[in-house]
Amino acid sequence: MKLRIQLTVSVLGVACAVGEADPTVTVDATTAVDADVSPSADDVVEAAVATDAGSDVAVDAPVADLGSTPDAPSADVADVVDVAVDASVDAPIPGDAFGCFAPLAVCDGVCVGIDNDPQNCGSCGNVCFSDERCLAGVCRGPTGYTVATDVSALRWIDACSLPGHVTALTDTNGGTYAADLPFRFRYWGTPVPAHAVVTVTPDGYVTFQHSPPTPANGIVPNHGDGVDAVIAAQWRDLATRGAGMCIATAGNVGARTWVVEWADVHYVTSALGHLNFEVVLNETTNVVDLAYGSQTLPEPATVGLEDWAGANAVIPFGVPQPILFSGRNARFTPH
Repeated sequence: MKLRIQLTVSVLGVACAVGEADPTVTVDATTAVDADVSPSADDVVEAAVATDAGSDVAVDAPVADLGSTPDAPSADVADVVDVAVDASVDAPIPGDAFGCFAPLAVCDGVCVGIDNDPQNCGSCGNVCFSDERCLAGVCRGPTGYTVATDVSALRWIDACSLPGHVTALTDTNGGTYAADLPFRFRYWGTPVPAHAVVTVTPDGYVTFQHSPPTPANGIVPNHGDGVDAVIAAQWRDLATRGAGMCIATAGNVGARTWVVEWADVHYVTSALGHLNFEVVLNETTNVVDLAYGSQTLPEPATVGLEDWAGANAVIPFGVPQPILFSGRNARFTPH
């Protein structure tokens, strides 16, 4: 009967007994031979191997008579070692267990470059938006906006009639509501994770800033007011009526819209007005829409998108505080 035996030994720092001072020897030997094996074979191979200076390990293994051993091929110690003779010495393994070297990582059993892979940016499964690139492990996309007004394709969405909508801030001219953003969104180039808190106020604006001050009147941009990252649909000192504000999500996953609607609100200085308007965030495209329904007795109000630092803003209607009539709208597209 024939037995194929492969023996691999990695030896580091062999202490030579012939008088040389602290020699260092590196040996990788792989020997494959054919041998006749008899059930009664009782030959013993004994080997004394120094794996570290002053550390000997004796290995006794009953094997068949191997006969002559061919010369072992030379190899670098960084090669994978089949047998490590000293358990205290780690066998060098290239990369990780799957053979990936940094900055590659194993995602679903495949080596990927998480520094520049838009499907695995920075970590496995972190997918960049379609208009983003993965740079140094971070999804980076457009950091500004282009704006179009009176877009015919932009339709009013009545959030108060959508199933599952939330009604908040009824009969009040103050306070805030911490709304849950149902999907990942990017605002001024910065990703906002799904289920982040968006602060909603009765005064015609929302902000991605957590626990901000809530001035009743404001302009954009303006870092000095203490509130940044503002989406101002109609920023004035407003008061809600019984309908309050309606918050709802519409559409299918991947193409959802998140709507914040001010329903029949009025200026604090005049109860005669009846104002209906909304902010709409669009999933995947990261487009921001402002839409205006029925607007009775409108007055000038701040409109625009402010960046995270309160240093820049995009103004849609030519002036910072336009008068917003019924049926108007503005669409902000990342650019």
